[in-house]
Amino acid sequence: MIPILALLRESWLTLRAERLFKVVLALNILVVFAYASLGFDKTGFFIFYGAWHYENEFIYSGSPLATTLYLSIYSAFIVNIWLGWIAAILALISTSSIFPTFLSQGAVELVLSRPPRRSTVFLTKYAGGLLWVGLQVCVFTIGAFLASGWRIGLWDPAIFLAIPLITLFYSFLFCINVLVGVITRSTLVALLATMVFWSTTFAIRQADDLIASRQFANQFQIAQIETRIGELLQTRAKIEFDGSSRALDDIDDQLARQHDRIDDALETSELLDPWAVWISRVRAIVPETARTIGLLQRSLERHTDISFTDLMTGKAFEEDDEQAIAEEMAYGEDDEDTRRWQERAQRRRASMEATMEREQAVPAWWIITKSLIFECVVLCGAILIFRRRDF
Repeated sequence: MIPILALLRESWLTLRAERLFKVVLALNILVVFAYASLGFDKTGFFIFYGAWHYENEFIYSGSPLATTLYLSIYSAFIVNIWLGWIAAILALISTSSIFPTFLSQGAVELVLSRPPRRSTVFLTKYAGGLLWVGLQVCVFTIGAFLASGWRIGLWDPAIFLAIPLITLFYSFLFCINVLVGVITRSTLVALLATMVFWSTTFAIRQADDLIASRQFANQFQIAQIETRIGELLQTRAKIEFDGSSRALDDIDDQLARQHDRIDDALETSELLDPWAVWISRVRAIVPETARTIGLLQRSLERHTDISFTDLMTGKAFEEDDEQAIAEEMAYGEDDEDTRRWQERAQRRRASMEATMEREQAVPAWWIITKSLIFECVVLCGAILIFRRRDF
């Protein structure tokens, strides 16, 4: 037990001595101060502690939108962008040298001469590397907890879920870093390999989301066209009863165009379906970095009447905004351009809502379990190499 504690203490001292550790810690505090600078009053909201004030009929002190906006800025933007990207990259730069340095400077021989087994030494060093992220996120989360309590009166312990979730997210990347570091003993190669792996998972996730979004939009478009065809058939039946051949020709032309559109949409679906299946199978293997962080948003939304999805799609402000804009454009009710414009706007909203609902429907246990399985497989490989290598 004493050697293990000594290894953990060594990791802590190494991290504390890192200049980058102190720089990121200071930046975390700065980001928290910036987050706390956003506040609300009876007429609207202000930023930078009142330096700029904006009146708003939707966002003001005590409004549901104010709570949703403040929590969403924390979970969907600051945590995702700052902790999920910038701070994570800085953490990788700082911790990539842990195993290569440990293996290349003779320190490993001294450690292995003591009683702990190699696997114990490996896991202790691995846990020591995760201290970097855990300590940084802990400081950041405490500040965010105090800021949300001060600004919106919400003292929600769920904010602290950022600590285990961000640490888990980082461990999915760090395991690759460690594996490559044990194999090559090179800090630079380990860092580059991790960045390539991270970029690959990002590309897979983006491809899956884009294809799913296009599928949802295509399905909604087919439903719109079918509805329009039904309307045209009803109109044609009335005109046929009245006996106007010129109007019938116009309706037949419109019906032909609608059938061409639905044929194109069905052809697009046939092209997208195989790609969607292939991408979803690949995504089922790689760890869910973004979805792991996204679990924080799910937990915080239980306090809000308006979801982040409603905020992003515009439903929180006005249900019929597309119709209102169309009326402002002074188009006629039956104008074909107006109809097409409205259909495209409805498809965009429906696609965005369906995509977000698809993310919310993925169970948390599946996100974490399959990602941990991936991490365990990678770590088992790294431990096997570490145990069999001669030092």
